[in-house]
Amino acid sequence: MTQAPARAWVPAFALCAVSWGASFLFISLALRGLAPAQVGFGRVAIGTVVLGAALLLARRRPRLTWRDVASIGVVAIGLSTVPFVLIPYAQQHITSILASLLNATTPLWTALFVALLIPHERASRAQVGGLLLGAAGIAVLLGAWNIDAVPLLGAALMLAATAFYGIGSTMSRMLLARVHEGPTALSAVQIGISALLLLPFALAAPAPAPGALSLGSEALWGLLALGVLGTSFTYVLFWKVIRLAGATTAASVTYVVPVVATLLGVLVLHEHVRWHEPVGAAVVLAGVWLAQRTPRPRAAGRTAPGAEPAT
Repeated sequence: MTQAPARAWVPAFALCAVSWGASFLFISLALRGLAPAQVGFGRVAIGTVVLGAALLLARRRPRLTWRDVASIGVVAIGLSTVPFVLIPYAQQHITSILASLLNATTPLWTALFVALLIPHERASRAQVGGLLLGAAGIAVLLGAWNIDAVPLLGAALMLAATAFYGIGSTMSRMLLARVHEGPTALSAVQIGISALLLLPFALAAPAPAPGALSLGSEALWGLLALGVLGTSFTYVLFWKVIRLAGATTAASVTYVVPVVATLLGVLVLHEHVRWHEPVGAAVVLAGVWLAQRTPRPRAAGRTAPGAEPAT
């Protein structure tokens, strides 16, 4: 593939990094008046409306079989249903900064599940080393030597969310290769299914705090920003980067998202960074780099793994 000039894809890449990095800030704001299940449902409901409107304006109608819809539904559970509730739950117990740093482990989980579930893509020694290095980085990131200070619940919820991202990304490669639709249509159907799945949980959650849905509410504006930026247009921009610059370049957004989230966490939410968090994050990202390396194909026509969104 010939990579397009940087000016063609860098703006979209930067918007992806900023939007997904800011998602952790938006979640923190939304949690000031809404329950985690309501945050998860709200973001996919808003995203569905935005992408649905984009399809209507473009006069595009997804042409999917019931088998296609079922495949997208399986992927939706991993990519935009379970994680979108687990992450807000996690951020009730950890900072947005730590959540974003742990979110960077998503490619490690993807590499692990690809190795386990796709037999012909056996992990190389470099990829196994990357997984082990990433696990060590998580221990440093959390300050595991001081077990009493480790936010175990929040960390476990966040790592469970990234594990589901990894499963969802792997299933998308296994199930969606035969689905021939554009990224806008696929994203709209995927998050629309997630909205339907999360609706009962949002209704069963405690009522929003008084004033949480008023026009002056931080919770409302955080949720709107999360739905419009982090759950709709950004996915379309991400696929644009893949098309113009390739999956490897697009996947490098993983390295930028935690930087954006950390800056916003410090400057806007006044959170504090402990010395071992950036050190551990650097080790994790080194493991991600190794885990994303693929051996040279032995036969022509074999493709390298695709990239997955960061959050």
